[in-house]
Amino acid sequence: MNYLGRMILAAALCVVLRAPCQAQQDSSQAGPPVARQQAAPPAQPLAQGPPQAPAELTVEEIRQIASPIQRMIAVDRLVADKEYDEALEAYQEMLAADPQNVQILNRMGNTYQALQKMKEANHYYKLALKADGHFAAAVNNIGCIYYSEKRYGKALREFRKAVKMDPEKASFQSNLGYAYLAKKKYKPMMEAFHAAVALDPTIFDQHNRAGAIVLERSVEDRGAFFFFLAKTYGQIGDAERCLEYLTKARDEHFKDILSVKTDPAFARVRPKPAFKEFMDGLTPPTGPNPSSAV
Repeated sequence: MNYLGRMILAAALCVVLRAPCQAQQDSSQAGPPVARQQAAPPAQPLAQGPPQAPAELTVEEIRQIASPIQRMIAVDRLVADKEYDEALEAYQEMLAADPQNVQILNRMGNTYQALQKMKEANHYYKLALKADGHFAAAVNNIGCIYYSEKRYGKALREFRKAVKMDPEKASFQSNLGYAYLAKKKYKPMMEAFHAAVALDPTIFDQHNRAGAIVLERSVEDRGAFFFFLAKTYGQIGDAERCLEYLTKARDEHFKDILSVKTDPAFARVRPKPAFKEFMDGLTPPTGPNPSSAV
């Protein structure tokens, strides 16, 4: 084969060998449209990752945000900053454009609840349920209203329904536990607290969740509450949190604090040095001090 023939053959081979590689690259760049569309933004952006919208926007600036998700995040920040009137105004405008949006309806309820306007909050939670009868967050939040009003039986009913709808939600399980505690039903309370901690070990460290009961401040018998939390963490071997809540129970003068020395719930953490030190500090005096006896 002469020189010209070899050059033509080489060029042909180059075209053949490069073509599939270029097609594959084009395919990877374009991608199937349906697959890209399925990568939708999460339904509750605040719980799913860091927000993208700029902070401290005015209502007028929020109106200019094109993405509904980013707009909602911006309004959520107004709520976090306790700019409730501005948040309600922005939510209301979003609701006018999408009146069946359960996330906006629920957030309206959250905001009114933060303002202690329970009638209005309940109204929007019920609208959310009317739009979606399986929207468990609204059921939970109605339970929170009943709980704040000390109508514990009705709160218990709503929390049970919420847990049945979504048993994997730690806040629903913990709220159910609070209602059982208020009703002095300790066995199911412990079961609910265990379920909550199994789903999220930090659940009782988080005090500002929208629609959840404000944890410690809403419990009448704080000493018992802290002690039961200590038992919950003791049973899973979390010595640090167990001691944290035992210390709070002791500081609240929980009358049965000495049972920590024999209660099987603390068996896994009792051998820990810090735990032994705590128990030693609980040892009561053997008798009255003679110099102070009357």
